[in-house]
Amino acid sequence: MQEREAKLLLASKDLKYAVIQPNSSLQGWTITFKDNNEQQQPLVSKRSNDPRLFKTSDAALRCCARIGFHQVEVLV
Repeated sequence: MQEREAKLLLASKDLKYAVIQPNSSLQGWTITFKDNNEQQQPLVSKRSNDPRLFKTSDAALRCCARIGFHQVEVLV
């Protein structure tokens, strides 16, 4: 799911929450969304269907704030 889609789904209350977690194999952080059906969908980049990778957890948090989340879960 791209950032634009996530904004629309959050506005329509189809997304429950976001989870930020480290991706050890790629040395970065990824965002995963959970919808009302408890299905997980990663945030992907505009150019590919690979999960979008953030260098820092702060960058991932700023992205979640841009989407409209006021509360996220961060896994370490």
